Amino acid sequence: MIEFVPRPYRLFNKIQHYDWGTKDENAFIPKLLGTEARPGEPYAELWIGAHPKLPSEIQVDGKRIPLNEVIAEHTRDCLGEYVSKKFHGKLPFLLKVLSAARALSIQLHPNKDQAVKLHSSDPERYPDDNHKPEIAVALDSLIALVGFEPATKIAGNLRNLRELSEFADRRMIDAVLDADLPGNMEAAARDLYISIMRKADEGEVLSSCLLKIRERLSRKQNLSPEENQFLKQYELYGADIGLLSFFFFNLVHLKPGQAIFTDAGVPHAYIEGNIVECMANSDNVVRAGLTNKFKDVETLLDIIKFEFAECPVINAAQKADEVTYDSKAEEFRITRFRKEAGFRKVYRSGDKPFVGLVVGGEVEIVWSHSGVDHLQSYSKGESFFVPAFLPEFRTSSSGGADFFLVEIP
Repeated sequence: MIEFVPRPYRLFNKIQHYDWGTKDENAFIPKLLGTEARPGEPYAELWIGAHPKLPSEIQVDGKRIPLNEVIAEHTRDCLGEYVSKKFHGKLPFLLKVLSAARALSIQLHPNKDQAVKLHSSDPERYPDDNHKPEIAVALDSLIALVGFEPATKIAGNLRNLRELSEFADRRMIDAVLDADLPGNMEAAARDLYISIMRKADEGEVLSSCLLKIRERLSRKQNLSPEENQFLKQYELYGADIGLLSFFFFNLVHLKPGQAIFTDAGVPHAYIEGNIVECMANSDNVVRAGLTNKFKDVETLLDIIKFEFAECPVINAAQKADEVTYDSKAEEFRITRFRKEAGFRKVYRSGDKPFVGLVVGGEVEIVWSHSGVDHLQSYSKGESFFVPAFLPEFRTSSSGGADFFLVEIP
């Protein structure tokens, strides 16, 4: 039994080296952490939380112990009564720093019921039984595909994409172009997309179609952002069905401080950029393109949301001082603070835990225990866990700070 007292705990986090991560002088995560990047090694994700796949550690009694094990042993103290009951003794969110040099897979996440079924039927490929709503906050920028764009925009893309008729059914393309009502156009776009994805294994015909699109765009001047991304990703992935998503999905460019929320069933792919991402505590992903990993087209088509609309951007005005990125997720609420020197703020736990991450400057945390005030400082790249049974703490900075704080609504 470890001695666990009410105080903030410094987190020691681990890195995922997926092949799409940034490398060498562009490796963002080592710069954040103040370490040297190993030559040629990609640095894709820094995981901050208690997911059993890659849990953070805290130091207790001179030993580093995985956070999920500490929570399992001291559930009530760590999480509080409400969170312990609602989320079955688990920290319900996972915080990440994600650094993409090239596109992640075209993917989506199941809702809770779908996640349970997928995990039950195929636990090897779907190791979690939890859903994964997530928010991505741009640190510098983010290029991403998110959700189906308005059907009128899809129709405009199809008018210029004459090569597609060599792969897709010409009548289905014409149904989109000739639709007389918005609802009919959306239904036709839905049917066309499903038909295209179900032909993903027709490699020779797909390869010929994509090559002809590439050849035409390579000769074209004044490429659209979607066409430019098609060419860029073609060079990386070759004849991949996911390339056609650039003509169906919203291509979003986030500026620093802006964010997007991705709910269950919404198709998306991060293309390039450095972000802080917060999500339900899950690693459930259904993939269908721009990847060498397992693709599950039928599952994706079974749970995908066909909602045709512009992708809403959270904090579009780039408010900087203090921004809470609201969403309908029950598992987390994330706030970013960019404060000048001399600020201070008091937090009362309400019997719930907090996780913090510093991305610039230095944050001091002050708390009381046994009638004595204590102080810990956290600098760029460092993170902390505040257990629920610490009733109150204060953050401040003598030189200014940029940090994220995650709590449970």
